[in-house]
Amino acid sequence: MRTLLSRMMWAVVAMAMAAWVPAAQGSAALPKTDAAQAIRLNGGPISVERAFKLKATRGEAAFASDVDSAVQALWTRAETTGPCATSSETSAAAEMELVRRTHDPEAFAKSRAAAEAALARRRELRAEYLAGAKAAPPYGLVGRMVARAKAEPNPRLAELYRRMAEDQFSRIDSVTLRQFMGPGVHTEWETGLDDGALAYADAIITGEFCPMDHANATWLKADLRAHGWYKVSVYGADADRAAWAMVQHARHDLAFQEEALVMLEPLWQSGETRGQNYALLYDQTAQYKGRPGRFGVMGRCIAPGVWKPDAAEDSSLTDTWRAKAGMPPLAVDVARESRGCTD
Repeated sequence: MRTLLSRMMWAVVAMAMAAWVPAAQGSAALPKTDAAQAIRLNGGPISVERAFKLKATRGEAAFASDVDSAVQALWTRAETTGPCATSSETSAAAEMELVRRTHDPEAFAKSRAAAEAALARRRELRAEYLAGAKAAPPYGLVGRMVARAKAEPNPRLAELYRRMAEDQFSRIDSVTLRQFMGPGVHTEWETGLDDGALAYADAIITGEFCPMDHANATWLKADLRAHGWYKVSVYGADADRAAWAMVQHARHDLAFQEEALVMLEPLWQSGETRGQNYALLYDQTAQYKGRPGRFGVMGRCIAPGVWKPDAAEDSSLTDTWRAKAGMPPLAVDVARESRGCTD
């Protein structure tokens, strides 16, 4: 799932998660036939006891693989075509991620209680920071956007900054950001959580992304059609980056992303939008459409310690294009991305 996050903090792309249940209905004892059926997505959680029975029947490795496949399928659905995961599905995802990482219902209950307490603290911080309280690291960007929104007389800009503050608060705690910053815990409210509790919290948090991204895209699409892009010379770099980040998160609306790319085409080389904004969106939409990219932005891990960029329109010109966009040579990105290829 790591695509653009490690390239720009403004472009945090977190894995959206959702729930699964086995093919059998209800929460009765697990039928033997369930052991031969793949876990599939459905509308809500099953009982914890039943989930552990399924884990024992399937075996830990097969159980983990089945959950990964189910979550991946639902993430693809939510990210591309919709609908977003329901709150019930998100809760089930959180529970099943925790079942994967605990040995029995007692350990599950302990980790879930710790995660719920941490999430309650996070809700308190969200309310405080979005109301204007001084934001502690790593929430500095949230505080900055809130301050800009409160001080901005232009209602259009104020709304852009307000939405960006909410976006960044949600994404700053995701597992993707921890991957960006390195292993360990990076926020006060997460301190002391074990791996299972962190996975549980991540699933709850990522349930916020899809509806938020849909709402932001709907607002921004109408805004840009009415007023045009947030040019740096008119609105400043913060507005340009905030608008771009919301466009980049609108994976579900490829037509809107391509519309925004057309807006950025005449602006990026004149400095009215960051060159990296155009480059990242150009290659991202190209990948989604099955076309070669231009800037070497998109790629994947093909082996531990080896990241390979996707095919380019003309690889001999990739570094030339990157230089125009203010980006380092491709080899620099390949080396950095390869360090993150651990599996």
